[in-house]
Amino acid sequence: IVESVGLGVTDVKPGDHVLPVFTGECRECRHSKSEESNMCDLLRINTDRGFMLSDGKSWFSIKGQLLHHFLGTSTFSEYTVVHVGYVAKINPAAPLDKVCILSCGLSTGLGATLNVAKPKKGHSVAIFGLGVVGLAAAEGARISGASRIIGADLNSRRFDV
Repeated sequence: IVESVGLGVTDVKPGDHVLPVFTGECRECRHSKSEESNMCDLLRINTDRGFMLSDGKSWFSIKGQLLHHFLGTSTFSEYTVVHVGYVAKINPAAPLDKVCILSCGLSTGLGATLNVAKPKKGHSVAIFGLGVVGLAAAEGARISGASRIIGADLNSRRFDV
């Protein structure tokens, strides 16, 4: 839940419900505007950055010791500070304890199927790995009208799901 916003931020406001996304989009570069990719020139995954783009500083510390940002979102903390391009606004009625798993797994699997693989109605689709990403890919195949969806996973307990 957004607690506060920085100067110039108009996409979200305090009280909005959002999901963090570690592959952010600036909404201005060619990749952010593309229907084929979301590997933003500005906000792409960067494990070495460790600071905010706005001022080049980390906004985190613990007991006086500097901590670095992680993948643009730092979601292993109770509170975080992120560039607005690293959040997606969601319906406030959505239960936060359920939707928290969606920001990475669901968007990755569904997006890979609908925006990259683009199966046509009647196609067969094979999915390797039936975790959150794989199940989301299967849902994307179903939405696309695939007639046969084949799931493969080393963990047999996932087949029922």
